[in-house]
Amino acid sequence: MSGDALARLLLRLDAAYCAGAGAIAIVLSAPLARLFDAPNALFVVVGAAAMAWSLVLLRLARARTWRAPVATVAAANVVGAAAIAAVAAFAPVLAARLLLVAVAAEVSAFAVGQVVALRRH
Repeated sequence: MSGDALARLLLRLDAAYCAGAGAIAIVLSAPLARLFDAPNALFVVVGAAAMAWSLVLLRLARARTWRAPVATVAAANVVGAAAIAAVAAFAPVLAARLLLVAVAAEVSAFAVGQVVALRRH
């Protein structure tokens, strides 16, 4: 697979992941709010932002050139990973909860994708 094809595939996968995680955050905003003792609206906003980001990723996957969009997304992912590491270092209990929520979102998104694939002939 060429770099171009791989980059576009990764952008599409990232978009699907973000859309799924955003939908889960919105649908489960009430239980998440109770779990984290945070306002329900926080999870709705985070979910909506993740879904909006997924649309940006899809647009970037279709861009005429791929290197600059992939570099931008890679940089955003590095910043995100650093933020997660900081939370883990300074608030390990919160980090553990966030990890569980992220894993649940990831597993759910892949389950939906697998069901869709199984339904195709």
